Amino acid sequence: MKKSKVGYLIITFLSVWVLAQFFFLPAICSAEPVYMITETELTTLEKNSNRQLAISSQLAAELQTAREQLRVSEQESTEAKKQIEQLQKQLTELEASSKNQENLQKEILKSLSPSAAGVLREVGLKIDVDRYVIGASYGVSRRIGENYIGLRGEYDWKDDKAGMWLTYAY
Repeated sequence: MKKSKVGYLIITFLSVWVLAQFFFLPAICSAEPVYMITETELTTLEKNSNRQLAISSQLAAELQTAREQLRVSEQESTEAKKQIEQLQKQLTELEASSKNQENLQKEILKSLSPSAAGVLREVGLKIDVDRYVIGASYGVSRRIGENYIGLRGEYDWKDDKAGMWLTYAY
């Protein structure tokens, strides 16, 4: 009887083990599916992975360069803003100075007495109704006091004569 109990015990144990394998083994083994790939596909995957790593490295370097350029641009922008402020301040100062100079010139002009030119020059043409221009003249007058004294010379083509005039203007 002892043999039969051991036999039943072994049969029961094996039955429980088989049932446990039947119910729990598929859950353990089916956690992740397994795929089979060829060596060519593996090589292609490795090349693609390496290419993506190289592109990623290149993009990281470009990003670093762009960040550096942004920092430099921000510094230049700050400096340009400071220069603009300085130039605006200088412009305001120059405008005020210019306005002061204009006012000073106006005051000086008001204080000066009006005066005429010291030397007058004149050019003239002698005209005949029938023959149009028949002579020319040139004169220079100098201011003496309030009046002008001058000298004028003329030439007449029609008569082929030259003449001199002493002039007085008041």
